[in-house]
Amino acid sequence: MRKRQGRAVFRVIAHVIAIALLYLVASFALFLGLQVQPLYGNIGLGVTAALAAAYVYVGFIR
Repeated sequence: MRKRQGRAVFRVIAHVIAIALLYLVASFALFLGLQVQPLYGNIGLGVTAALAAAYVYVGFIR
């Protein structure tokens, strides 16, 4: 029982870290789009969407 509980805590921490990293990537993409060049922001948002899709696939579906 203790081992199963530890694994659940690890999964929650992993999800929190993944969501925080997705937030940072999205924020950086918005920075690129607003401060540097809109094309870079669009590319960054595309990368963010791909990372979010990979997170959902690996974290929930698989």
